[in-house]
Amino acid sequence: MNINRKADIPHIYAKNNEIYKVSDGFPQLTGYEERVLIGLSLTDVGVLLKSEHQLSIQTIQDEARTYIFNQDQLPIEVTISFSALDSDVSVYYFEKLESPSLYFTLNNFGSNTANKNGSVAIFSYPERILLQYDENYIDVLSSMNSNSDNVLGNHAVFPTAIMDVLCEGLSLHEFEVKVVGARGMATYWDINIKMITGERDRRFTVVSFYDVTERAYERKCSEKRHTGMELILDNISDAVTILDKDGNYVYINNMAKDFLSPYLPSHITNFELSSTKIAYEAYELNDVNGEKIAFENTPDQRVLRGEKLSNHKIIATSERSTTYFSCEGQPLYDRAGNIDGAILIYKNTALVHKAVEYQALRENMDVSPIYYVSFSPEDYKIDYLNQYAFQFIQMQRSNISTELDIIGRSFFDFYRADNLHDVKNEIHTSIKTKIPFVHKHQAMLKGEKRYTKTIFHPIFTCDNIVEKIVAVGFDITDEKIATENMEKLLTMQEEIFINISHELKTPLSVIFSGAQLVNLYLEKNSLEEHREELFNINKATIGNYYRLIKLVNNILDISKLESEVYELSTYNYNIVEIIDGIIDSVSDYTKSQDIQLLFDPEVEEVMMALDVYKFDRILLNLISNAIKFSATAKQILVKLMVTDQNTVRISVTDEGIGIAQKDLNEVFKKFIQLNRNFNRLSEGAGLGLPLARSLAELHGGTLYVESVLGEGSTFTIELPIENSTTNGTIYEPTRDMDRMERVKYEFSDIYF
Repeated sequence: MNINRKADIPHIYAKNNEIYKVSDGFPQLTGYEERVLIGLSLTDVGVLLKSEHQLSIQTIQDEARTYIFNQDQLPIEVTISFSALDSDVSVYYFEKLESPSLYFTLNNFGSNTANKNGSVAIFSYPERILLQYDENYIDVLSSMNSNSDNVLGNHAVFPTAIMDVLCEGLSLHEFEVKVVGARGMATYWDINIKMITGERDRRFTVVSFYDVTERAYERKCSEKRHTGMELILDNISDAVTILDKDGNYVYINNMAKDFLSPYLPSHITNFELSSTKIAYEAYELNDVNGEKIAFENTPDQRVLRGEKLSNHKIIATSERSTTYFSCEGQPLYDRAGNIDGAILIYKNTALVHKAVEYQALRENMDVSPIYYVSFSPEDYKIDYLNQYAFQFIQMQRSNISTELDIIGRSFFDFYRADNLHDVKNEIHTSIKTKIPFVHKHQAMLKGEKRYTKTIFHPIFTCDNIVEKIVAVGFDITDEKIATENMEKLLTMQEEIFINISHELKTPLSVIFSGAQLVNLYLEKNSLEEHREELFNINKATIGNYYRLIKLVNNILDISKLESEVYELSTYNYNIVEIIDGIIDSVSDYTKSQDIQLLFDPEVEEVMMALDVYKFDRILLNLISNAIKFSATAKQILVKLMVTDQNTVRISVTDEGIGIAQKDLNEVFKKFIQLNRNFNRLSEGAGLGLPLARSLAELHGGTLYVESVLGEGSTFTIELPIENSTTNGTIYEPTRDMDRMERVKYEFSDIYF
């Protein structure tokens, strides 16, 4: 390099490692003024230019290549060369290396703007020097427990799992890379790496980090729910299919079988031997625009690729019929996080689809509960909107008084979405393809988040010229909420089946084994020899019959109560006599357990309106519970008193095992059994107390519990003292069973 050429290169003069002069080109290169640089040490210059992590300027003996950063924090690749003027004066030349690929990478992939839910950073390769990052980068480092106060110009510092990915030197996409923070909290990241080849031997790495922790945990929860899913789904009224990862059916519920049966080939008798490919060939699937769906784009295949579908519309056609469905789809994962299959739920929406299709073609939409707007395709000016659309806009804009405040203005002055540019592009694509465009978005309405779906449909004249764009919008908030609640419902159904399975199987097993013994004695003609044993078998059969009937009736009664179709049939009774009769009816049961049952009324007579049958069930349930959880030679006390609020209070106190304070509210929840030891002296499905409380509330009263663990419990019924217009007797006939039958029914799950 000649002297004149070298003098044109930006350079600095250092005496005893301190800057005392800079060339005119150096401020132009770095953006730092001469007055800022004079007096700095070479170490300070390295910090200012952010090259100190790559090399120390004062140690350069000949030349070195590195990245420096100008005042705007933009990277510049330079060659720094050294010349000694005398023993204590040195000159350092900074020759800029032109790198169009670096500028291309920064301009096309880099940004200072925060990246939603993640970050983008650009590194050199293989040195992995950080050249640029966005606003979220520091937060991302902190989430990974890799925070740094000075990151530009520094080497990448990440947890080992992420560094292993960066060291590959390949463009790739790694899903759900697990990072464990300082406190042991795990986060999960999708990492997208794009390698850019530069000049000379340079390469650049564009790294996108996306925080997918929520998705990862959702997947893990979904994996747990996969176990036992078949038992739940077989009781859903919609068509449900479960697929393995290859698209073969591993489970099809009854509704799905009813739909598939007419279409599958006659030689397929077992649905589990068929596949989505066979089903696809049996009938044609179309999208909402009537276009045939390719096999790889069917809901089954999309979900098996990892997509989650919600309210996805499809049309199934065959020679027999056309059926409209909405589809919900969820991938299923194995423990390694790989897709192991899929669950899909299809709901028949034929009537809804036809109604929407009909409404979308009508111009007169003023009375329709959907918003309808038409506007020009050129400037988007609105020429018509229905009343629903007007009211919807008016609720969002306080300055809108009449339709005239809207007509003639651009549709996109009122349509709120983050990606309006993309929406406009999709509308123009829709005009070219003549295919409606569907856009989903959310909006705030009176402080409440609402979800809407808008169909943009181009309308053409007979000359095939687009006349206007029609926007038809639907509020899908309820559907979205229903989708979110679906998984909660499935989990609840799973718990129900697990809880009642034992209650169903045990009495059936007793009845079946008894029937087998009777059959054996009949075959051997030895009934008389086993008379006593047959008597016990018959007694056990009858007891378990009552137990099954109790379980079934309790489930039905709970359903009726929740549906608000359960009614009272009240008459005026002396409740003291009613309780006296109940105590007498169960005395044989308590005596056999060596339990003393006492009734202590405060008064001799309280006339009030009661449904005797339902009151019997409340009190018998409380007494049976007291017997179940009381040891022998104990006392059960039933008390009655009248409060000064015109309320009668009946309490049942036992000296049994008691209930922990944290569980007092749990006992009134359906299918909850605090004592899950199946070797105890009684059984139950966990419906008695919820039903008793509901029946008390049906009378206008309440039922609550007080208890000390290990000492006993007191269940208290409070009922209002009200009179019925009809007088009755204790033995008012009912359509169900008399009191002795009710006692057998309520006490059927106690082993005497």
